[in-house]
Amino acid sequence: MSTQEHALIKTLRCPTCGAPLKPSAESILIICNFCGEIITESPISPHAIIKPLPLTPPEGLGQIKKMELILVPFFEVKAQVDMEALGYQRRERTETRTVRRGGETHIETRTIVEYRPWRIEHHGAHAVRFLARQEITMFGADELQASVAKSLGGEPLPFSAQLIKDLVSRNDSHSLVALSPEWSQSEAVAKAGETVYEAAYARAKSEMHEVFDTRVNFKPLAKPTLVHEPLLLVRRKIQGRSYRAAYHWGNGQLLREELPIKNRGLMIFFALLMFLGTPFLTQVGYNRYLASGENFIIILFVVLSVIVLGIGIFLVVRAYKPHKVKSSGGKITLFDFQKIAPGTQPQPQPQRRPTGAPSESGSRPIPKFCPKCGDPLEPGQVFCEKCGYKIKQR
Repeated sequence: MSTQEHALIKTLRCPTCGAPLKPSAESILIICNFCGEIITESPISPHAIIKPLPLTPPEGLGQIKKMELILVPFFEVKAQVDMEALGYQRRERTETRTVRRGGETHIETRTIVEYRPWRIEHHGAHAVRFLARQEITMFGADELQASVAKSLGGEPLPFSAQLIKDLVSRNDSHSLVALSPEWSQSEAVAKAGETVYEAAYARAKSEMHEVFDTRVNFKPLAKPTLVHEPLLLVRRKIQGRSYRAAYHWGNGQLLREELPIKNRGLMIFFALLMFLGTPFLTQVGYNRYLASGENFIIILFVVLSVIVLGIGIFLVVRAYKPHKVKSSGGKITLFDFQKIAPGTQPQPQPQRRPTGAPSESGSRPIPKFCPKCGDPLEPGQVFCEKCGYKIKQR
């Protein structure tokens, strides 16, 4: 055994009772199994923890069975983001003309497809926040990441071992987990650049038929900060079944919730009526067909029977689902990253606006599509080429 390995074993002992410790690779929180001493440290600075709300049971149906507070690590990188995407948009317009053929007048309509060059620009200073781990699989993880990307979820406090100890002392030690980051601060800068590029490319793909090139200039303005955001997982018991709920416990926002399916018995009752009504409608249609001999009658009743059968199947499936889910949304776009305070934001640089291509600055893009028919618009266009709708300029 080398001297380094021997020294490492010595450091992994409880400073109070000297018992050996078994730290987890996923948590910055270590609790001695012998004396209950709490050992926690953070090698990253600056490091903040969003102050959790008091652990009082949140409002909701049912009886609280379990509450677990998880401190999820995020990196915050303040940076100037300059994005440019090149590609083309597919436009369709309809032409109508009158022609004479064989002494008669005919109206011909044809659809013309055009592909026009398109350009998107974005410039701004943002606080880019992203998960400091490869992934987290707990309930409400996607909604938490989307919420944190938009803003800090409460009051940030400087990291301290005493803060963690206070949280543990107020609650059962098994209900608190403080996850550790998997990247260093230098790796966080590279990861933040990748995150912004992916968001910028997704933005370009949503507006263009095909993207030729996406360029992102990502310039950090400050040292990355490690921020632990509190996620509260609650398990409730309602009518003998267990349901979960996830809250951002810095501001109390409900992220994701499982809710019971109401009126199951009523849905089963109506489903049975639909199943019984299907052969009845088929028989009625067949009798009317024999009496009148009209084909459309049997076709009409067959279609009605299929619709009634489909409604019955839908009600059965809905009644036997374990629960329904209420979500705050988990998608992240380029403009979801929080804008930096004006005092921190650098002076804006003059932007180049090429002819015939859109340019945008800030978080609100200029209108590029007709509000009536959805046809793409060019800068300065007053009337839509496709439907003639007058465009209100902003």
